[in-house]
This record gives sequence, structure tokens and C-alpha cells, in this order.
Amino acid sequence: MAKSEIQSLLDGLTDEGNGYGDPEARRNAELRLQILIAKEQQKTSSTLNWLTFFLVVVGILQVVILVFQIWIK
Repeated sequence: MAKSEIQSLLDGLTDEGNGYGDPEARRNAELRLQILIAKEQQKTSSTLNWLTFFLVVVGILQVVILVFQIWIK
């Protein structure tokens, strides 16, 4: 939903669009666009943080398995 709203705001802010008669309306649209972009970045950051956490867990498991294999020999 947010991506489509971002795209519609971007389409409205282009020079080819109808434009805004009121500078305050354009400012509000730009602020709304910035807020939506920040929310999307926050979601992406959260996803990347979880992915990094799982990669660290997998790395630790690999080290444990390697140590176990060396210890068994």
C-alpha cells in the first residue's frame, strides 16, 4: 500500500503533472512523501537486522560444528 502511495505522490510531484496551485499543498505532499519513504526504510532496516541476526547464528553453529569435528578426530 505504501509503495503505491509513494508512486502516486512521485507522479504528482513531477513537472509533467498538473502541479499544485498552492505552495502549501505541494509542501504537504513532499512531507508526506518523506514520511512514507522513511517508514519504508525503517521496514527494510528491520528486515536486514533480522537477517543479520540469523546469519550470525548460522556462523556460530558452523564454528561449533567445526570445533566438534576437530575434537572428534
